[in-house]
Amino acid sequence: MNNPKSGYKKVNGLHMYYEIHGSGKPLIMLHGQFATASMFYPLLPDLVQHRQVVLIEQQGHGHTADIDRPLSFAQMAHDTADLLSQLEIIEADVFGYSAGGTIALQLAKLYPHLIRRLVLASTVYSMDGYFPYIVEGLKHASAEAFPSEMRQEYERVAPHPEDWSKLIAKGAEMANRGNKEDFLEPAQLQQITAPVLLVMGDKDIIRPEYAHEMAKFLHSKLVVVSGDHASYIAAQPQPLLDQLHDFLFHS
Repeated sequence: MNNPKSGYKKVNGLHMYYEIHGSGKPLIMLHGQFATASMFYPLLPDLVQHRQVVLIEQQGHGHTADIDRPLSFAQMAHDTADLLSQLEIIEADVFGYSAGGTIALQLAKLYPHLIRRLVLASTVYSMDGYFPYIVEGLKHASAEAFPSEMRQEYERVAPHPEDWSKLIAKGAEMANRGNKEDFLEPAQLQQITAPVLLVMGDKDIIRPEYAHEMAKFLHSKLVVVSGDHASYIAAQPQPLLDQLHDFLFHS
């Protein structure tokens, strides 16, 4: 696949994994919780025709082994910024999916100079953006509750494939901790100056009225594509790619 470059950088105690595909202006892609960078592979053949695509795996996810530190969206943003600095990337478009979008929002708050344009896919800035049953599911998450494909992909690449249940447990701890530093207030959303595209599926796990309100805070538009929380990337990516073309490549 386009002869990608991959490697690790020492970042805040992590051996943090990254892949670089293609060439051109950098597009940073941040995966969802409990997923790996490979979730974006369906998009790559198109995106690498326009950008250098940088895939990053966060603490405890994919190739990046966990360390003795709680999971935190704010900390993951610091890790991401440190990695980008080591890769000598000083400004980029950023695509964050689900939890990766929450990390991207932290980047926009903490490192606004890094972001040229921001795509937030199936993203929340607070836990109440999800339907209540999703919030409960995150707080009481078990390793058996997630699709077997997610576990298999984790086990395929993780340095310690036996740690899947530990990752799920740390994610549940983060959801129960409800650390305010991990999320943004509406006023902080309104302070983001980078152009934003907000995307969700028409069968997503995010409350539609919340998503519309979030778009207003971000001075953005909400684009609803066909699909559930994952299928509009994994199974039917063309509508999303069309939106990315309009927002990232033709503007």
